[in-house]
Amino acid sequence: MVLSAQTKLKIFIVALVVVIIGIGGCIAYFNFYVKTPEYTLKAVQEAVETHDIDEFNKYVNVDTVVAGVTNNMLDAIIASQNNLPEEAKVAMNSLATMFKAPLVASLNDGLNTFVKTGSWEATEDVKDSQGAMINSKMILDQTGLMDLTYLGTDYINIDEENGTAQAGIRTQQNEINQPFVFQVTLEEQPDGYWKVVSVDNFADFIKLLQDGRKAYIEEYLNKTATVLNDKEKTLTENEAKLNASLKMGVLGDEKSRMELKSTIESTILPQLKEVQANLQEVNVPKAAETLHNLRLKACESKIAYYENYAKWLENKDIKTLREATDNMKKAKTMEHEAELLTNRIQGQLS
Repeated sequence: MVLSAQTKLKIFIVALVVVIIGIGGCIAYFNFYVKTPEYTLKAVQEAVETHDIDEFNKYVNVDTVVAGVTNNMLDAIIASQNNLPEEAKVAMNSLATMFKAPLVASLNDGLNTFVKTGSWEATEDVKDSQGAMINSKMILDQTGLMDLTYLGTDYINIDEENGTAQAGIRTQQNEINQPFVFQVTLEEQPDGYWKVVSVDNFADFIKLLQDGRKAYIEEYLNKTATVLNDKEKTLTENEAKLNASLKMGVLGDEKSRMELKSTIESTILPQLKEVQANLQEVNVPKAAETLHNLRLKACESKIAYYENYAKWLENKDIKTLREATDNMKKAKTMEHEAELLTNRIQGQLS
């Protein structure tokens, strides 16, 4: 069928109208969508993913967010000190006021670095009001932000009358393996766009973090106590037998020396290495890393002591014996420090 020129013209006009309506609809929809809280949250996410700090600052009021987070964090830390008398809490509030500015600076720096690079590592330490340096990494560690994974938006509730919106941002805190939904407030701007202005429940997040860390440390202490106590009795008995043999003056007899060497290599060293292996398999919370390293190094030094002592029983080289003695001194020192640190950590948990 051959269409007339007039019919072709009508079809063309109809198609053109459809295209124009479609384009107009898309433009209208886009203009509406970009001026919604949902779009703002999506834009913030994309700014973080693409490390676009300018776009991030366009949709986040960093100053008010960081100031609110800092206040929440300080309030939560002070509130967690249940055993402190009121006058002590008042003193802590005064200290908190003193450290607020450097805390804000550290968080600002950390957030800026995170958006630009994907890492929370602050570019440099900052100073308090007295000029003392503040460890920014330590501060960021305390916030728990360095171990967060973003999971998505949980909800968005808009209050059109007040021009505000509440959004739930789902995350996972990996250090304590716990989910958390941050309650974020957005405000409509004069140009119709929306901006994130605060995180309203950061104090709840800090409490969750503190409770999770406490539970993690308690679990660590219980597991390592089991590891150490299970082997300590048997190890102590074998060491006592060895020391008893030495007191009997058997070192002058070659056969006795070789028997002692065999006892060390077949009984004591395997037990110590089993303790070492068991300790290495334990999951260690950040707060217990120093304690755990002390325990491992003490175990390592004790192993070195018995290895050198067994070697000395055979080669009778005084240098080997000195090395053995030095390692035992190191082991005893580190075991003592580990015990003190364990008591201190247990005291903080109570």
